Amino acid sequence: MEKSKFLLVLFFSLFFAPAFSQESSIDDLRKEIQLLNESMKAMQKDVQEIKSMLQSRMPAVPPANVLLDTGKNPFRGERTAKLTLVEFSDYQ
Repeated sequence: MEKSKFLLVLFFSLFFAPAFSQESSIDDLRKEIQLLNESMKAMQKDVQEIKSMLQSRMPAVPPANVLLDTGKNPFRGERTAKLTLVEFSDYQ
């Protein structure tokens, strides 16, 4: 009789104990998934707020064409070029 109780306890501990621990780990995973979902929703809300802030800003004024006379200062390339890069620097 004692041996059958031992085998019965052994049987339950081998087959049902992992099921109980698996249930708790599944519950833990569900909680973690729920926390991740809440975090993702908060991030999506933040992104939407940033988008709406950016859309409500005044549009940038397009740059105007500027004519700059460099006179007889040193230059490279052709004087009739469509684009001129001007570098201002201070040698101290």
